[in-house]
Amino acid sequence: MHDWARSVAGGDAYLRTLLIQGARSSLQRAKAVNAEKATPEQIWIRQLACRMPFGKVLVAIANKHARQLWAMLAHNVDCDPNAALRHPIARRSVVLKHAAM
Repeated sequence: MHDWARSVAGGDAYLRTLLIQGARSSLQRAKAVNAEKATPEQIWIRQLACRMPFGKVLVAIANKHARQLWAMLAHNVDCDPNAALRHPIARRSVVLKHAAM
Protein backbone atom coordinates (compact mmCIF):
# COMPACT_ATOMS: atom_id res chain seq x y z
CA MET A 1 0.00 0.00 0.00
CA HIS A 2 1.32 3.46 -0.88
CA ASP A 3 1.98 5.93 1.93
CA TRP A 4 -0.77 8.28 0.75
CA ALA A 5 -3.33 5.44 0.66
CA ARG A 6 -2.40 4.48 4.21
CA SER A 7 -2.77 8.15 5.19
CA VAL A 8 -6.33 8.35 3.88
CA ALA A 9 -7.27 5.00 5.41
CA GLY A 10 -5.68 6.09 8.66
CA GLY A 11 -7.59 9.35 8.63
CA ASP A 12 -5.33 12.03 7.13
CA ALA A 13 -7.77 14.93 7.40
CA TYR A 14 -5.79 17.23 5.09
CA LEU A 15 -5.70 14.72 2.23
CA ARG A 16 -9.39 13.96 2.72
CA THR A 17 -10.11 17.70 2.60
CA LEU A 18 -8.19 18.05 -0.67
CA LEU A 19 -10.11 15.15 -2.22
CA ILE A 20 -13.46 16.63 -1.17
CA GLN A 21 -12.47 20.09 -2.44
CA GLY A 22 -11.47 18.55 -5.76
CA ALA A 23 -14.82 16.77 -5.85
CA ARG A 24 -16.61 20.11 -5.30
CA SER A 25 -14.72 21.56 -8.23
CA SER A 26 -15.53 18.57 -10.45
CA LEU A 27 -19.22 18.76 -9.53
CA GLN A 28 -19.37 22.49 -10.24
CA ARG A 29 -17.65 22.03 -13.60
CA ALA A 30 -19.84 19.05 -14.56
CA LYS A 31 -22.97 21.12 -13.92
CA ALA A 32 -21.62 24.11 -15.88
CA VAL A 33 -20.41 22.33 -19.02
CA ASN A 34 -22.70 21.91 -22.02
CA ALA A 35 -24.16 18.37 -22.19
CA GLU A 36 -22.81 17.81 -25.71
CA LYS A 37 -19.26 18.64 -24.61
CA ALA A 38 -19.32 16.74 -21.31
CA THR A 39 -16.73 14.05 -20.68
CA PRO A 40 -17.85 10.56 -19.61
CA GLU A 41 -16.90 11.38 -16.02
CA GLN A 42 -18.87 14.64 -16.12
CA ILE A 43 -21.90 12.76 -17.43
CA TRP A 44 -21.53 10.27 -14.58
CA ILE A 45 -21.28 13.13 -12.06
CA ARG A 46 -24.41 14.82 -13.45
CA GLN A 47 -26.40 11.58 -13.26
CA LEU A 48 -25.15 10.97 -9.73
CA ALA A 49 -26.13 14.50 -8.65
CA CYS A 50 -29.70 13.88 -9.85
CA ARG A 51 -30.24 10.85 -7.65
CA MET A 52 -28.15 11.44 -4.52
CA PRO A 53 -27.81 14.15 -1.83
CA PHE A 54 -25.04 16.73 -2.26
CA GLY A 55 -22.75 15.37 0.46
CA LYS A 56 -22.92 11.81 -0.80
CA VAL A 57 -22.18 12.98 -4.33
CA LEU A 58 -19.03 14.74 -3.10
CA VAL A 59 -17.87 11.63 -1.25
CA ALA A 60 -18.55 9.42 -4.29
CA ILE A 61 -16.57 11.75 -6.57
CA ALA A 62 -13.72 12.01 -4.03
CA ASN A 63 -13.66 8.21 -3.78
CA LYS A 64 -13.48 7.87 -7.56
CA HIS A 65 -10.66 10.42 -7.69
CA ALA A 66 -8.79 8.56 -4.93
CA ARG A 67 -9.11 5.28 -6.85
CA GLN A 68 -7.89 6.97 -10.04
CA LEU A 69 -4.90 8.44 -8.18
CA TRP A 70 -4.10 5.06 -6.64
CA ALA A 71 -4.21 3.36 -10.05
CA MET A 72 -1.88 5.95 -11.58
CA LEU A 73 0.59 5.61 -8.71
CA ALA A 74 0.36 1.80 -8.53
CA HIS A 75 0.97 1.39 -12.27
CA ASN A 76 3.42 4.30 -12.54
CA VAL A 77 1.53 6.10 -15.33
CA ASP A 78 0.91 9.79 -15.93
CA CYS A 79 -2.54 11.33 -15.95
CA ASP A 80 -4.20 10.98 -19.35
CA PRO A 81 -7.38 13.09 -19.55
CA ASN A 82 -8.43 11.32 -22.76
CA ALA A 83 -8.04 7.77 -21.44
CA ALA A 84 -11.78 7.39 -20.88
CA LEU A 85 -12.44 8.18 -24.54
CA ARG A 86 -10.42 5.11 -25.56
CA HIS A 87 -12.40 2.80 -23.27
CA PRO A 88 -14.57 0.30 -25.22
CA ILE A 89 -17.80 1.51 -23.59
CA ALA A 90 -17.07 5.14 -24.48
CA ARG A 91 -16.24 4.18 -28.08
CA ARG A 92 -19.47 2.19 -28.32
CA SER A 93 -21.55 5.16 -27.12
CA VAL A 94 -19.89 7.44 -29.70
CA VAL A 95 -20.72 4.95 -32.45
CA LEU A 96 -24.31 4.67 -31.23
CA LYS A 97 -24.63 8.47 -31.03
CA HIS A 98 -23.44 8.89 -34.64
CA ALA A 99 -25.73 6.08 -35.81
CA ALA A 100 -28.73 7.85 -34.26
CA MET A 101 -28.02 11.03 -36.23
